[in-house]
Amino acid sequence: MATVASHHAQAALYGATRKGHDSTALLANAGIPAKTLQTEHTRTDEQQMTALIQAIWEVLDDEFMGFTATPCKRGSFAFMVQTARRCGTLREALHVGMQFYQLMTDDIHTELQEQDDSAHIRIRFQQPALDPEHFFLEFWLIIWHRLASWLIGSKIPLQETRLIHQSPRHARELHIMFPGPLHFGCKENTLSFHADYLQRPLVRSQQELTQFLKAAPADLLTIPGDDNSLQRHISQSLSASLSTSGRLTFPSLPMLAKQLHLSPQTLHRRLKQEGTSYQRIKDNLRRDLALQKLVREKHSVNDIAEVLGFSEARSFTRAFRQWTGLSPREYGKLVKVTPSLSNSGSE
Repeated sequence: MATVASHHAQAALYGATRKGHDSTALLANAGIPAKTLQTEHTRTDEQQMTALIQAIWEVLDDEFMGFTATPCKRGSFAFMVQTARRCGTLREALHVGMQFYQLMTDDIHTELQEQDDSAHIRIRFQQPALDPEHFFLEFWLIIWHRLASWLIGSKIPLQETRLIHQSPRHARELHIMFPGPLHFGCKENTLSFHADYLQRPLVRSQQELTQFLKAAPADLLTIPGDDNSLQRHISQSLSASLSTSGRLTFPSLPMLAKQLHLSPQTLHRRLKQEGTSYQRIKDNLRRDLALQKLVREKHSVNDIAEVLGFSEARSFTRAFRQWTGLSPREYGKLVKVTPSLSNSGSE
């Protein structure tokens, strides 16, 4: 299960706490120990993040989560998607969806523009000071990209993403959320992709839509449809080794390139174009599996080290510190897990 930095959970609470709601209660409702937000190194899984957003929607009756002057009543997004799904193409659906919000609110201006071979989704907040950590701006951009991809059943590669605010401490995380070139300190907030995707027909059935809305925003936190990215393919291939042999195995970069029928230089270049690297893919996969097995499955440190392909527990613990800033024991205390650490060298 993928994870996100605890920054996002902390930032998501701003609108609700500004309106007087208890952040601890909201976190508890989502299964997130409040102590885990005391350090920027801890992480939250997508299931918990989904539950937190749903809790904020419910307590505020506001799908804008308190980040705008005027609330957006629950059910607005569902009505918009129900209406947009009746359109013939993605272009029509995006125009209908954005026009819906133009009628609903003056707080967020969202528009689709086309120029040459590119389509641009531009977003402007009327009162950006209500979103000081830029959480909802980033979330709103993600919603439109993921929704568009979901409607046509295919991941839409981003040509670039441009954000007004300066590069934050969690910039590395944003490169995962917005794969491709990402620029900060720009004049406007924009997502760009090839305009050919606007001509794609919508493929989702009413049954799929019902499930999508029931689970929301779960499917908006991932890239739906057929993710044909190289990093996704590599991650799935590496994960398969866990099912086959009971532990992760990592081929060298030249060996991996050979398996993919690419030269090492081409592999490196294509991963760079996707905003990642082979080392980052390996680190992210190991990190997410480590947190899953430590927090949810309560495996011992020795067992986790072996499963993740480390030569010894000490090596795993050093890597875990790099990922989270904490040892497995320290992290376990934050989330009230007591992993078995005997003879592990993991203090």
